[in-house]
Amino acid sequence: MKPNEKINIKALENWDVSNGNNFSYIFCKCSSLSNVKALENWNISKGNNFNYMFCKCSLFSDIKGLENWNVLNGNNFECMFYG
Repeated sequence: MKPNEKINIKALENWDVSNGNNFSYIFCKCSSLSNVKALENWNISKGNNFNYMFCKCSLFSDIKGLENWNVLNGNNFECMFYG
């Protein structure tokens, strides 16, 4: 992404991430990311690595949509929301 480029998080709502296990850095430095409501239906239950997933998302203030994520298999959440 280019600096100050807007991310269209809505376009990601139908991504099939059900077999993903490493979500580290996926949205890192997305400075225009302000909410993740579109990700609420992501099946991340096989995920085990979430480190720095939302790091340095400076406008990120609304985590509604993540409260129902099944992260029981997760073992690395280091700095997931850092910065």
